[in-house]
Amino acid sequence: MVPIMPEIDIGAVSSRRDMVRFLDGYSLERKEELDERKSKRPLVKTQLLEVLDGSHCRPGEDYSRVFERRGLRLKVIDHDLYGVRDDKGQSIGFLERLSPRIVALYSMLESKHLTPAVRRVVIGSSELDWVWLSGLTFSVLWGLVVKLSPPSRFAKLVFTHHSVYEVDEELEEADTEEELTEPQEESEDTATVIERRAARFQLIDRIHVVSERLGALQRTYSPLYAISQLRFPSPAGRGGHDFYENGRVTNRSVSFRDHRLHVLFVSRIYEQLLGRTERQAWYSVQTSLKTPGEFRKIIGAPLTVQFVEPLSTTTFEQWIKSTFERSRNRFRLWGHPIRLGPTKVHVYGLDRHLWQPIFLELTAKGCLAIIPNGTCGNTVQRLVTNIQRYLDPSAKVFLGGQRYEEMVQEASTSISYDSLE
Repeated sequence: MVPIMPEIDIGAVSSRRDMVRFLDGYSLERKEELDERKSKRPLVKTQLLEVLDGSHCRPGEDYSRVFERRGLRLKVIDHDLYGVRDDKGQSIGFLERLSPRIVALYSMLESKHLTPAVRRVVIGSSELDWVWLSGLTFSVLWGLVVKLSPPSRFAKLVFTHHSVYEVDEELEEADTEEELTEPQEESEDTATVIERRAARFQLIDRIHVVSERLGALQRTYSPLYAISQLRFPSPAGRGGHDFYENGRVTNRSVSFRDHRLHVLFVSRIYEQLLGRTERQAWYSVQTSLKTPGEFRKIIGAPLTVQFVEPLSTTTFEQWIKSTFERSRNRFRLWGHPIRLGPTKVHVYGLDRHLWQPIFLELTAKGCLAIIPNGTCGNTVQRLVTNIQRYLDPSAKVFLGGQRYEEMVQEASTSISYDSLE
């Protein structure tokens, strides 16, 4: 049973202003406890989700039906703002529609309760997906941190790479977001001996120091390209806002208002990225009548991922087996691989988010993905994020002839940091 969210009655909040005021005061108290190392209650957390109605990637208007099908009840509080309870009537938090496609769930539940609750809702619905921030996306966001924050402020980055497919054994499908946000340490008496590459680093230093040295460190050790967590320092004071690769954001500042502004900033960049991805990648055939007779042309650019380190035959086999022989796989894909060689398959598959088609060619040297018109751009973001996390952290990614990082950079330039509201 999910515990009741502490010290709040959703029914007593009648407007967005009420919600912001309450969470502002709560955040200030939690930050004071953190500074005194006497934290007694959970921090405010935001979970970013993509919500679509499954019809050609168009946004659904009635969000309550999507969540009610998964056991959550939404009550309208204000325009695009809802109170959220579970099917037992217990408070979960507040759901705000930030854009036609992105919603934010604000909650004060402990991570150990919030993370599995969100996962059950997402995994059980084809209309929902996490917001996926790959290491390549984080590298662009890190550039924004460097640009927007004083160089003397402290930065925090976490790098996570687990080569889970390197071992020739049955793999359990662990919860990606739980591994990331709540890493579990095994007892030395019960720890399993597994020989595969696993890297998780936390780096905290002044922004100017990290900026000067990170590039050289990444070229020396490739798992450092797999950024899985990044903190935006808060201009409101000490602390900041920790963004995770699965769209989770933890407020470690004194201000919820500032937290929400940073959530808006990153979510708007992400939505721009989704739009650019779909406009460039959607594959279709168009008919032109500009010349006598009909002329049909193919439009759409493939997603190309090039592995810097080719996979071994064993690793490739484990990747294919784990992804297409298990219903709840990390890549959230479905399909029947057509074998073309020891390390080459074609897949005419479906993305379990919206059940839209995706065509894949997977090899030991990388993958090629064709995204038909209507398949959500989130498919691309999830694919890139999980490849960096589990296969090759330094993989090179292109959409057509454009580097993926360039597309993220272009998405970020259209969003203003200081005029979000």
